[in-house]
Amino acid sequence: MSSMPSEGAAMMKIAPRLDVSLTPAATRRLGLVRIHRDVAAIAGLWREFGTRAVGTPYQMYAWVMAYADTLGRANMETLIVATVEDTAGELVMLLPLALRRHKSTTVATLPGGKQANFHMPLFDPDALPLLDGAACRKILNEIAHATGSIDVFAFSNQPAEWQGIPNPFASLGGHRSPSPGFKRDLDFPPDKTAHVLHGGETRKKMRKKERRLSEIGVLDYRRVEDPVEAAKVLDAFLDQKGLRFQQKHINNPFANPAAIAFLQRGSERIENQEPAIELYALTVGDRIIATFGGTSAGTRFCGMFNSFCTEDDVIKSSPGDLLLTYVIETQCRRGLATFDLGVGEAPYKLVVCNKIEELTDTYLPVSLKGQAYGLADGGMRAAKRWVKQTPWAKALLERVRQRLP
Repeated sequence: MSSMPSEGAAMMKIAPRLDVSLTPAATRRLGLVRIHRDVAAIAGLWREFGTRAVGTPYQMYAWVMAYADTLGRANMETLIVATVEDTAGELVMLLPLALRRHKSTTVATLPGGKQANFHMPLFDPDALPLLDGAACRKILNEIAHATGSIDVFAFSNQPAEWQGIPNPFASLGGHRSPSPGFKRDLDFPPDKTAHVLHGGETRKKMRKKERRLSEIGVLDYRRVEDPVEAAKVLDAFLDQKGLRFQQKHINNPFANPAAIAFLQRGSERIENQEPAIELYALTVGDRIIATFGGTSAGTRFCGMFNSFCTEDDVIKSSPGDLLLTYVIETQCRRGLATFDLGVGEAPYKLVVCNKIEELTDTYLPVSLKGQAYGLADGGMRAAKRWVKQTPWAKALLERVRQRLP
């Protein structure tokens, strides 16, 4: 498939490299790199490539556009897309980039900020032999040259692989991210989900909790697809999460109107396309007592956010844990292979996730200003990791938070 450059797009050729044999009868070489500033013009190409490319849900068209049109715009980010072809015109890689100014430095990141748990390019798995470290550096340098403004590429929370296939940008090197990811293979029958996740005593307690909730009203677990109901679930999430952050003396990132707009846009069904964000809810009667939001692509489901009611008649029944078990069982029934709870340490993640996924932060400067930014930002993220990995420092931080008004 060949992609035509959008209006105002820049085109250039990568210098010829040694052929990489994929089969005895065929070879592929990298060809054109194109910069697309009119992103809407390549929506169809992006969506189609996403159905066969390796990549996380956070780089798929619907998710990126939900972010770019809300939080990205509020953060003064400019979205561009780079595509890389082979010499036969077949798409090899698609890389969405958010350009933002940090003082006098232009930083290129993958879109999503803290809302995106994982960052990596979309790429054709058959072209992986072409995408070694030298080739990826050359591609990024060509992108920087074409835009004429990028000082540094900053890719945080990069997985080493995705669904068993290496991430080509992992070959760029870097340092461990402050926090790892948490995941679990869904290699068990759906009706055995509770048995796999929880011991016998815990399952007994969960059944008792469900009976207790059923005494309040009809207990119902479901994926939410009706627009009116979705709006109610998001309102419940914002109320429940806001209260939780207040209780823990943590800044509420969802207090930002742009963050609310992102959730609303992401959970909408647009042009008969599946929404970028899936919503799940646990209700008792007409009360929403727990919520869960996530995104999926290929064979993996990624959890993004959750909340639960803290009212006295509900909290002791662990509504968040009950809903989480249902969500995981639902992904098993869909035939997905992996479930994750994103990045960042939390006790509940260790209950259902049995694999830790180490991540990498990579900085590729293309100017002196970019070098300075990479050193400063990388240093801060390294310090954050040290605090998280040092018990006394982490405990001190928690005590300071508790004393905040």
